Amino acid sequence: MKRKRFSRLLFLMLTIMITVTFYQPAQAASGKYTGTYTKTWSVSSNMTVTIKPSYSVIVNKVTSTKVRLQLEKLGVNGSPIYATAPITAKRKGNTVSFKWKDTWGNSGTGTLKLYKGYVKLKVKQTYTARWNRSTLDTSGKYMKIYRKSGNTKMDNIDL
Repeated sequence: MKRKRFSRLLFLMLTIMITVTFYQPAQAASGKYTGTYTKTWSVSSNMTVTIKPSYSVIVNKVTSTKVRLQLEKLGVNGSPIYATAPITAKRKGNTVSFKWKDTWGNSGTGTLKLYKGYVKLKVKQTYTARWNRSTLDTSGKYMKIYRKSGNTKMDNIDL
């Protein structure tokens, strides 16, 4: 009787240990890539520049097959501002493929590659809206953008 009880208890403990072992990497992978990635650059201008132009990628959630992200671009002194609504994209390995539409009405496709501490982003604009002043397009090249914070809060944009 004691031997049977011990075997059941051992089986239960092993089952719990295996479940926990396989569950933790999925959580860790999500936290490993989530956060806000931002690249800023300097400009020479006759006017005072209080806000440098920047490009941001907010990675809100990562699973083995999908990534939830949002793109934002600020011009000099925050004008113009381009942003996408939150995007749920397909993930294969460390590569994420997506379609986007921004607040100005531009749209296109993109690829995001996930790495520890940074991402590589390539965005192609396939439709240019009327009165467009800038673009999320990366000119056919991957832009390396470093993680600036663990913030995963997205803007509530409905396009």
